[in-house]
Amino acid sequence: MSLGTGQSADMERIPCRLCSRGTMRWAVIKPYNLNVGIAMMVAGFLCLITGLLSLLGLILLLIGGYLVWARKAVWLCDHCGAIVERV
Repeated sequence: MSLGTGQSADMERIPCRLCSRGTMRWAVIKPYNLNVGIAMMVAGFLCLITGLLSLLGLILLLIGGYLVWARKAVWLCDHCGAIVERV
């Protein structure tokens, strides 16, 4: 059975090596803290609207936006919750 990505259905789930009970599945997580990203975006926006340190404000706004919207594909065990980075 083809998944449309060139991989077979057997590669969709693999056994967990840490607990040996669960199976690893693909998952997408947020690798960074959402609160820090929002705080950086707010601080950057405040710097931009006050006119002081507008370059710093723009940099903070861009970095905060990346932290908020970044996603990372990982393997996640459905039994023990172990997370392994996909390569």
